[in-house]
Amino acid sequence: MLVLLISWGMLEGLLRLTAPYLGPEVCNELVRSYSNEPGGMYFYEPHSRLNFPYPNDHRRVAVNGHQWLHETDQRGFRNPPDTGHEILVFGDSFVYGHGVNEPDTAVAQLRQKYGWKAYNMARQGDSIWQQYILFRLWFDELKPKHVILCPFGNDFWDIEGPRSKEDQLDPPEFKPGFIEQVRTNIVDPDIRRPFGNWFTASYCYRLVAMVRRRLEHRNDFHPETDESRKIADFEREGHYYTLLFEDMLKRCRAAGCTVDVVYIDTATDTDYWRDQQAKLGVFFTQLCARNHVPYYSTRELLKGHPELSIPVDGHLNPLGNRALADFIAREVPKTWAKP
Repeated sequence: MLVLLISWGMLEGLLRLTAPYLGPEVCNELVRSYSNEPGGMYFYEPHSRLNFPYPNDHRRVAVNGHQWLHETDQRGFRNPPDTGHEILVFGDSFVYGHGVNEPDTAVAQLRQKYGWKAYNMARQGDSIWQQYILFRLWFDELKPKHVILCPFGNDFWDIEGPRSKEDQLDPPEFKPGFIEQVRTNIVDPDIRRPFGNWFTASYCYRLVAMVRRRLEHRNDFHPETDESRKIADFEREGHYYTLLFEDMLKRCRAAGCTVDVVYIDTATDTDYWRDQQAKLGVFFTQLCARNHVPYYSTRELLKGHPELSIPVDGHLNPLGNRALADFIAREVPKTWAKP
């Protein structure tokens, strides 16, 4: 028994030292930075079914074999202390700054290079329902002049699971008291506790669990092949997205705040991604046209420029983040009212 414990301890230490260098899949499974488990950057709020980053957090994270410093402010967003908030920027991991340190993110570049009082409200994995909840929680407090929404090609997929078909037709976010319940829950110390225990936090346990799942072919991605079902799902997801987007827009305009949409289109060549990005590009173009919202796409900015992305991973590297910041600073203010 003693030998077993010593061997377990040695393997545990070795895995913790080498996890970021064992390949993307092993790194993600062992470290679990994007999780609400021990070592993860999130806690789970059950009423909204949304993960919230820990406020005032400071940790080294590793995802897909890449490491960076994750630091958050008092609200749990990736901004330095006392960051101005004249402009709120919503998005997912591309705008959060996956794979790069905070000064290299696009939003930080908007502050440093262009003097914008830009506040980063983007987090990994966010789609419209997460962004809507964050908007409702902090819009009245931050009182921005401008909101920039940066959707991505997987935003519709990210709706499925956390939001049932019934939820998409009748959004729970609109129900009386929903937002206030979330506001109460996110400061509850019991809710901020991570899932799991000392055993499930073990890298040895996580390695065994990963191997077992691989052997059983669990978590394998199988895209929908039934065309009629794909069309029905897309229409329902679009309906849900539209409801939340238009309510955000109405609240912004009532407060004298502009809204712009910058679609993060990476012009990916993979068949499934290419088709989904193209469909969403049409959707966002039409949604913005109907609502008289300025719309921009990064497709031409990123197409054919692998030097802007992290190899294998696909997210923007520091150079890509600077290019995105330059694009936003050049295009978006064109429609803002002049003093």
